Amino acid sequence: MSPRPVIEDARGRLARVDLAFIEQRVAVEYDGSWREGELWALNRDRERLNQVQAQGWEVVFVTAALLRDPDRMVRTVRAALAC
Repeated sequence: MSPRPVIEDARGRLARVDLAFIEQRVAVEYDGSWREGELWALNRDRERLNQVQAQGWEVVFVTAALLRDPDRMVRTVRAALAC
């Protein structure tokens, strides 16, 4: 299995994401279910992805519900790539 892509800014490594389309600057992140008490992880992820967006990347969030509808998921990612 290949490592998850790394997005970098001028200072170096910014974030590791689940999937990245480097040329189009689109990152795809899976949002799994969050259990109570793990809000710190959600907050850390959101801060990290805010930094990615600040570098001009679009972030597509794939939820469990979206993952269960592959056609809609592909349309969502393609729409982001077309921008």
